Amino acid sequence: MNRKYYLVGLVVCLTLLLTACAPAPAAPTVIPAPNMPPTAVPPAPAPAAAKSANTIAANAKSEVVDGAGPISAADSMQAKAEEEFRKAAIAKEQAFYDGDAQRVLSFYADNVISVQPGMPEVVGKQSLAEGLVPYIQDNRFVGKFTLKQVWVYGDHATRLGEWDEVVTPVAGGKSEHHIGRCILNWVKQDGEWKVVSEFVNYLEPPTEIQ
Repeated sequence: MNRKYYLVGLVVCLTLLLTACAPAPAAPTVIPAPNMPPTAVPPAPAPAAAKSANTIAANAKSEVVDGAGPISAADSMQAKAEEEFRKAAIAKEQAFYDGDAQRVLSFYADNVISVQPGMPEVVGKQSLAEGLVPYIQDNRFVGKFTLKQVWVYGDHATRLGEWDEVVTPVAGGKSEHHIGRCILNWVKQDGEWKVVSEFVNYLEPPTEIQ
């Protein structure tokens, strides 16, 4: 046998022998974790809109609030006109929460222009009634309307209002939470305040209540 190959074979045999006889590596020592009670994870805070919807649903009663502050007109005629207008503006919103569609419609002028979110403007009281009356009759509204600001100048007036409400189909179905703002322009016609134009917008997209 060639001496070179003999020596290589001998080295290989010795290596295998040493490997087989070597002690097995010690298993790593496992230190048990201390017996600690599980930490409770606090629930994530509910969004403001969800809290508002839950509060409204729990109260199950609507309210219309005059949040425009006291009448500050120095002129007595102006103060009287503003007082009359505020009563009309609040009465309209109260009729809405009462579900009285015809009463709500009575506050609109025949030539009213209504601009609603994501919809073409509606011109005329009759056209407005086609959408407004079924909407009021087919849903139950529980919420809060706040009269924020009022401007009265002669036979013309403007009011800014905000609402936060839960809308539930009368026939059944999921409720929606609506938060919005609207500006209504009024004109005194034959001694009565009438809405001649309205601009309605959502402050947050309507959301379903789970």
